[in-house]
Amino acid sequence: MQDLKLVAAFAFHVLVAVGLFTLIGGAAALLDYYTKVLAGLGMSPLIVEAIKATEYFLFAVDLICFVVYISRETWLLLRSMTRPDQAVAEADPATD
Repeated sequence: MQDLKLVAAFAFHVLVAVGLFTLIGGAAALLDYYTKVLAGLGMSPLIVEAIKATEYFLFAVDLICFVVYISRETWLLLRSMTRPDQAVAEADPATD
């Protein structure tokens, strides 16, 4: 039963992370659309390239944070499932 609660919490954390990743990735996609519109309007190529660089940076940082977070959550889940007594002790500071 304890493992089921851990997996449910993990699934919830992953769903929230996917939602946040999608929101930030969507902002990067909007920047891509914005650069195409600005280029079509004759905006300076320097400004368009700066916005494009911001888009790539935003998406790269978003992807790195997503991978690190999912990796960390997976590690914590596996550690909690293999050593449940230690995971409970770490989660409850009152036992110190």
